[in-house]
Amino acid sequence: MQEIIRSKDNQKIKTLRKLKQKKFRVKTGQFLIEGQHLIDEALSCHQTIETVIIAENYTGKTTYPSQTITVSDAVMETLSSLETPPGIMAVIQYVPKESKNERVLMLENIQDPGNMGTLIRSAAAFSFDTIYVSENSVDVFSDKVLRSTQGALFHVNVETANLLDMVKSFEGRVYVTALQDATSIDSVKTNEDSVAVVLGNEGSGVSDDLLSFVENRLKIDMAPNIESLNVAIAGSIIMHHFKRE
Repeated sequence: MQEIIRSKDNQKIKTLRKLKQKKFRVKTGQFLIEGQHLIDEALSCHQTIETVIIAENYTGKTTYPSQTITVSDAVMETLSSLETPPGIMAVIQYVPKESKNERVLMLENIQDPGNMGTLIRSAAAFSFDTIYVSENSVDVFSDKVLRSTQGALFHVNVETANLLDMVKSFEGRVYVTALQDATSIDSVKTNEDSVAVVLGNEGSGVSDDLLSFVENRLKIDMAPNIESLNVAIAGSIIMHHFKRE
């Protein structure tokens, strides 16, 4: 029978707990996921699971090809970001999904984890297989974003990048959301092989630096008494418009 780790000061536990901090996730390329659903999604997408952590009273699946450790409920609480831990979590060594870089979403300074998670889910749903995220955006591997994606993160290639460089080097047509000098999305064709969509910060939108390099500006027609849409909703509508048939 496997030994149960009961000390919160166990060296292995202390190392795992560091992954709750962005700087250690960036340094190691690893992050924590919680719950059976996310672990199953990671496995189905051929992600590398380094370690599975199982609470001593967990009654679900406990057999995995990777290393497993068993911890007390008290120790699990120190690792989990949830008020009621699901009883199982795993360490993922992220493997970016192979992509053709033809259907691209570029996200500049998105701050809300829920918005980021929704955009990642919509990208996966509408065949956008590459997502470039600016350095100052919310961390896509944070617990709140990961929960919000519901596993969709494993179906796309996500990279932190200089978006200006990505816009300049992209070989297809690039579209950006804007309020001024913009064309209604309803008048834009949808059968392009290579397309990139640029979305900006919830409050300030796309920066002037990026706007100056993108000729194709889009807007979504709305009722006259509505000023704007949430960025996750707007982005989802635009990606659906450009989805592959």
